[in-house]
Amino acid sequence: MSSTEMKSYLSLIPISAKVRRRQNRMTILCIVIAVFLVSAIFSVADMMLRTQMNRAAGKDGSWHLQIAGITQSQAEQLAQQPDVVCTGAGAVFNEGGEEDYRLNGKRVVLYGCDVQFLLVNRSVAFAGTFPEQDGEVLLGKGAARIFGVAIGDSVTLKLPDGQSRTLTVTGIGGVDESYYEMQFALVDIYLPQETFESLLTGQGEALPQTVYDLQYTSAAKAAKALPQLQQQYGEDAVHENLNVMGSAGQSNSTAFRTVYGMAGVLFALVLLAGVLMISGTMNSNVAQRTRFFGMMRCLGMSKQQVVHFVRMEALNWCRIAVPIGLVLGTFSSWAVCGALRYGIGGEFATTPVFRLSMGGLCAGVVVGVVTVLLAAQAPAKRAAEVPPVAAASGSEQAAVVHHAANLGSGRTETALGIYHATASKKNWFLITASFALSIVLALGFIVILQFASLLLPSLAPWQADVIYTGYDNERVLPDTMAQQLRRMPGVARVWGCTGLVHVPASSDRNNVEQVTFCSYDDFMLESSKSMVVKGRMAKNSGADNEVMTMYNKTNPIRVGDTITVNGVPLTVVGAFSQGIFPDDVTIIAPETLFRRVAGEQNYNMIGVQLDRTASDETVLALAAFSSDQIVVQDLRESNRQDRGTYYAARIVLYGFLAIIGGISLLNIINSISMSVSARMKQYGILRAIGMDDAQLKRMVSAEAGTYAVSGLVVGIALGLVLNRMLYILLITHYFGAAWQMPWGCLAVIVVVVLAAVVLAVYNPVRRILMQPITATISEL
Repeated sequence: MSSTEMKSYLSLIPISAKVRRRQNRMTILCIVIAVFLVSAIFSVADMMLRTQMNRAAGKDGSWHLQIAGITQSQAEQLAQQPDVVCTGAGAVFNEGGEEDYRLNGKRVVLYGCDVQFLLVNRSVAFAGTFPEQDGEVLLGKGAARIFGVAIGDSVTLKLPDGQSRTLTVTGIGGVDESYYEMQFALVDIYLPQETFESLLTGQGEALPQTVYDLQYTSAAKAAKALPQLQQQYGEDAVHENLNVMGSAGQSNSTAFRTVYGMAGVLFALVLLAGVLMISGTMNSNVAQRTRFFGMMRCLGMSKQQVVHFVRMEALNWCRIAVPIGLVLGTFSSWAVCGALRYGIGGEFATTPVFRLSMGGLCAGVVVGVVTVLLAAQAPAKRAAEVPPVAAASGSEQAAVVHHAANLGSGRTETALGIYHATASKKNWFLITASFALSIVLALGFIVILQFASLLLPSLAPWQADVIYTGYDNERVLPDTMAQQLRRMPGVARVWGCTGLVHVPASSDRNNVEQVTFCSYDDFMLESSKSMVVKGRMAKNSGADNEVMTMYNKTNPIRVGDTITVNGVPLTVVGAFSQGIFPDDVTIIAPETLFRRVAGEQNYNMIGVQLDRTASDETVLALAAFSSDQIVVQDLRESNRQDRGTYYAARIVLYGFLAIIGGISLLNIINSISMSVSARMKQYGILRAIGMDDAQLKRMVSAEAGTYAVSGLVVGIALGLVLNRMLYILLITHYFGAAWQMPWGCLAVIVVVVLAAVVLAVYNPVRRILMQPITATISEL
């Protein structure tokens, strides 16, 4: 057949689109949803990646690789490589503040570095200038805030030998500011390398190892250079900046590879959901046009031309659907990014909002077209198999029926409905697979949401805004201090706890030799009720010697065990999912019981929760308790960031679940509607021979119920396997909690699917009953 005739066949596509505008509406809607989903997800992911890269540069620096144990001449050779933009050298001493160095009475961390080291470890330039000679110093922002000094002022550095040095502040702004700014007992200073080495040598200290931070033109260049550097200097000497390299997709870290893999799985699931959804609608669309394709075969169209016609018709739908999906996806990504930036803030405060993501737009176009082409394969082949005789007979099934439906002993209409659902194995499989995929995704994402919740300890009800600890975990915080803190303005609640490590103990199962023995006051016990994952909460009075433990895979203590401490038998009645002290072998007693067993003890941790009237001045007043033995930390910003991350994760995960649920609901309704539309002539004949309205409703309901039951069975079976596997991999492995059947989630899934079936049946049945029997029989 000539190319001219082929063009005449294809010219029928826009005509068919106009004639069948109502019938094609659902197919176009499915394509719009697929494009919208992909473009929205990838656009948001692109904006999150940009945010993370900016945040990583601010928190962990902009350097890519770090090398230790090399000489200065070797570092200079590396700096001369064409792909290396900047090289910074630095060393740190007294990182934990344990040595007897004090700056204006505070424990101090000393850095010896060059100006490039600061530049590649900061997102913005520091204020002032870098010190260039003895007697000059650059202060961290936290230190400047605590001491109330500015550029040009002086600070005093006291050395272990009793000498003091007066240093002039030439600049303000150090590295890892998020850490030092929440400290009130530990400050950081930066000295020129020569001054740093001279000072330590004069005190008889061994010089710490100098590290060299390399910033490349791109993360890809750094990833390419990494193997060669590790081979040259040793794997232990060369390290990558995980956040910077990981954000750019160039990290070799197992954790980041896992994230990349999860992103790939998500992409595949989205693509599969789109293929199944669109393929189901196109199958039904083809089934409705059996006579049309039979007529085209009579006019001389070959099977290959029919296949080409269906594919080109699908691409014609893309011409309308893809732009709509891209616009909706872009607006949705702007809404999500706006909610993250202005609603949550914190680490998302710099999230771009009104930006176009070329990656998201391209992904939407490519995935939309690819999905449609993949989805068109089976319907195109099905249309090509329509025999020319179908044009005359008007048969709505391309396949030959070899036997009658098995009606069994039940109602005829019910058996016919089940037969309609299962007659086309391919269509039944596609609809069942689509249902099952939605259920599998729901059961999988529930575990990921639980994992995200457990990863963020700041969401614990007792999480403090300001926390006091004894230096080196010493018990130096008296109860009178807690009482004094409770009377301060802006303070909502104060709690105290004590932890004794390596306490000799014995168990009735002979599996414990020592424990970490902790006390919780009444507020902490009351707040921790929501974190009891096994057993029950111990009584606050301590009269029955009841204690709690931590639910951890490495913890040998189990609920029901009897642990003897200082000759007192203690019964473990419950387990928390998380606690203040991270030790694996831990028992937690009410404060009254703890003091009866261990004697009167000072706290080694006091937490303060602030009310809404608290300000920075309130925190500074609380920081006045800081001393050489008492460490004070301001956790407000850290808590805000953790809460922001948690709620952002909830928005993304629940949003994705809502989209998947919406697609599933739409697919159920669409599949049943299209299936009914494909059999309109059969229903007209059945009504003509005596089937009443109630029987017709039961028949359509049976068909929809068959899809729902098969989807539920397959989806729940596969979903529970995935749910248990993810739970063991993510939660049991890291937190020790045992997997349990998610009955609540299963109940919600069943209710949603059944509700979808009810909604799906209503419209098609109403459309059939409103049409005259003669019109239904004559409908193509």
